[in-house]
Amino acid sequence: MSSCAASSGVSNVISCLTEPTTHLIRGRNDGSRGKPVGINEYIGRRPITAFGNPDGDQQMLEWTQGGSGARLMMLVRHDDEVREFAYGAESKIGTFSDALMAEAKAKQWTVISMKNDWKKIFAWE
Repeated sequence: MSSCAASSGVSNVISCLTEPTTHLIRGRNDGSRGKPVGINEYIGRRPITAFGNPDGDQQMLEWTQGGSGARLMMLVRHDDEVREFAYGAESKIGTFSDALMAEAKAKQWTVISMKNDWKKIFAWE
């Protein structure tokens, strides 16, 4: 695994995944400029795919979809309170609002349910 480093000019935390060219950009949840700005500063263009899970990823998904050509927007819904941790519209952390679900349906984003779509959440299951 590569060591993690932040790119100059990017205030968001950048973590290396498995290859030096593959990065995860996490936006701040403090009302700042958000993920679209961080992504644009880091890769210099609109992505063709975006994966998110809480309301804080909404701008990133909207921005990704606004580009030309084929796009893939996916949301992971943490709705399995038995095997993991469920959060929804009333959660204190990781809020997944009813409005976000409505937008996902209206814009035909793929919504993945941890409860219904995943056989395993953790390797030991």
